[in-house]
Amino acid sequence: MTILHALKTATSRISTNYFLLPVAGKDRPIKRERVYCYELYHQLRIALNGSDLTLTAEPDKRGNPDFLDGKKPNPDFIFHTPGRHEDNIAVVEVECRLDKKHLIKDLMNLKLMKEKGYRVLVLLLFAVPRVPWPSLKSAASEAEINLNEFVVILHQEAGREATHEQAPI
Repeated sequence: MTILHALKTATSRISTNYFLLPVAGKDRPIKRERVYCYELYHQLRIALNGSDLTLTAEPDKRGNPDFLDGKKPNPDFIFHTPGRHEDNIAVVEVECRLDKKHLIKDLMNLKLMKEKGYRVLVLLLFAVPRVPWPSLKSAASEAEINLNEFVVILHQEAGREATHEQAPI
């Protein structure tokens, strides 16, 4: 199973309470990236059953000898074989906040992880109606990464599979 297929399968299994969190005293549920990511991690582990890859959530790179240059990314997920660079397969950043600051941070993490050998870079947007291509293009320019260097996955609705989105020409 490919990483993108696993992500699509896992996203289709995320239920409403993990997609938008109900909050006591509020009329509407709220977006919470951490709640969504914990459930996505669970569903990815199920989807990857039998895979030789390890899925690691929010690996803290402080103290890692490859990140002594002061840059310490904390990506949402990495698919890899721990302790080896040969199997740095994929890195995933998850986002529901579409402001430039958050997009730049996520794209800078993807770029840095690519420099460390990760081959598949994914930006997964959830609980948003569409990909904000103009904002994403601007953020990518500031992060010094091209739109064609990463995959955009859009998860619009709980219980539905996320879709692979293509930048408009």
